[in-house]
Amino acid sequence: MSLQTELTGNPDVVRLSASALDRLEQGCRASAAAKARAAMRPVARERRRYAPWADFPLGLVMAALDAAEFEGADPDIAVGRAVEASRDPVHPGVVRWVLHACQTYLETSESLAAELAAEGVELRPERRPRVVQHGSSPTAMRILTAWGRWYGSPDGALVEFRRMRLRRPLGRPDAPSTLAMAYVAAAGDRVLDPRDVYQAVPVPVEPGPRPRRVRVVEMGLTEPDARTLVDCSPEEVRDAYLGSVRPVAAQLLTGDVRAPGSGCAGCRISGSCEALVRVPGLLGLAGPGTHRRTWSVTTARQYQLCPARAHLRDLRLPAEEADGSATRRGLLVHRWLEAAHGRAPASGTAPGTAPGVRPCTPADLPDPATGELGLAGGLMSPEEYEQAWPYLVRHVEVCPLRGPGEVTGVAPEPRVAVHDTEADVVVVAHPDLLRRVDGRLVYREQKTSLTERGITADNALELVPQLALAVSLIAGGAFGDTRGTVELEQLTPLSGTVISFDAGDPGVVAAARAVLAELAGPWHRDAEFRAEPGPWCRFCPVSRWCGDAFRAEEGPFITVDGLVIDPVTGEVLESGGRTTSRVEAIGDALDEADDDEPPF
Repeated sequence: MSLQTELTGNPDVVRLSASALDRLEQGCRASAAAKARAAMRPVARERRRYAPWADFPLGLVMAALDAAEFEGADPDIAVGRAVEASRDPVHPGVVRWVLHACQTYLETSESLAAELAAEGVELRPERRPRVVQHGSSPTAMRILTAWGRWYGSPDGALVEFRRMRLRRPLGRPDAPSTLAMAYVAAAGDRVLDPRDVYQAVPVPVEPGPRPRRVRVVEMGLTEPDARTLVDCSPEEVRDAYLGSVRPVAAQLLTGDVRAPGSGCAGCRISGSCEALVRVPGLLGLAGPGTHRRTWSVTTARQYQLCPARAHLRDLRLPAEEADGSATRRGLLVHRWLEAAHGRAPASGTAPGTAPGVRPCTPADLPDPATGELGLAGGLMSPEEYEQAWPYLVRHVEVCPLRGPGEVTGVAPEPRVAVHDTEADVVVVAHPDLLRRVDGRLVYREQKTSLTERGITADNALELVPQLALAVSLIAGGAFGDTRGTVELEQLTPLSGTVISFDAGDPGVVAAARAVLAELAGPWHRDAEFRAEPGPWCRFCPVSRWCGDAFRAEEGPFITVDGLVIDPVTGEVLESGGRTTSRVEAIGDALDEADDDEPPF
């Protein structure tokens, strides 16, 4: 199907948010295009269910800043008003971050005001945002919006738009979204009622004089930093917009590229999208939960340690960046493997070798002592290569591209998203490698550890639930086939081993589904996400927003389930060749990468 058949209504009314242009490089263009068609609705209608908790922290920040900037309220009082006015309960961790964000924003604003004052410029906050709209009638209208905070000089000569970032500024001056925001500041009119921006067509506006100077500033809400991305004349903004942004916007609105992922949970066309595979009963849950949500093994691991942690990460609250050696090592090994397994065959490869298949060899891994990096050049520093090298050498012995059998369809680190229609959950997975061996699908996961962890075929599905998910995905037909093999590659500095599971074995499938149901069930029913403090709070990336975080006296190590863990490196130091599900959850949680900021 295409957007033309999935939507019905008037296609000539478009309301495009400038931040949506960030999704052109990553994300689903079809979803963004469908969202922009303001006068169309999905043919496959679904009853929308909403979260029974406040799920948009930036909206609370906006409300609190309104009270602070327009009513003179202190930040704590402003945040209290915003929380009290919220129609849905606000998690205590969200409240703490919103207060921090408001204080950070206001302090940074004072610094910006001082810089402009030195130029003789006064800047005042504006309640009413601006929009650019063109069209011959209400049935043929193009509207460009920018979500953020607006400022202007009393004489109208300067207009400044501020984009808020959850952690720190990260935009580029030449990014299409940045230039689109600048264009709204340069050519837009102030709306009469802010509530009309995303509802009325056309939006009632108050025409006014055009500015002589336009600024776009990104504001960090966790780190007190601001970055001025645009500071120029409206003419320069217009030229940049027409030359580089308008073609990008047209490509977004006319494109139909599908990229299933976590965004499917809130997509307008998910009910008809053929790229989103349906696997009813994947998680083994009886009926839908509170609303359509996204789940992954990372979600499960976070929830297993602490429901509050899982909730705050799901809301994308800024997390402390992991810096342990185990975390760095895991990321480095995965980065090298993704590059190695995605290479084209070397010249002279034996006839009949499938395109894109090139097994790893010792020649790819020169000894770090020689100063050569081989394939790692451009991927990591010499010091990082030295850290990852012992594990990568062991990988060569068990490289999945070596065979036996004909290896085809190699896909390193793909993103897989399916909809469990019975639970109404979008399940997302990131296999380390998918391939076919003699036509049979093989799904591989990979783990590194300093020592043997005692993961065997008898306990791997429970201790490494990525394997249980892989088995259930294959058995559920997510890849077309309902039979295949699931592998776990374990690497230490001394060994490389592989455990395999037959995803067509009814016993294996039943065990895998039981693991998923046990992991997902409590999360699926929860609506409060209470904190469960423990030693793991020491390396929880969102503990700074948690008033219940465990504040025990810090020692060099922590002990969980009888196993000694270095909280700095994330290494299990004393395992005795055994492990537990919770200890493995801690390891997975330490390895998790920080999410990209939402495109607001």
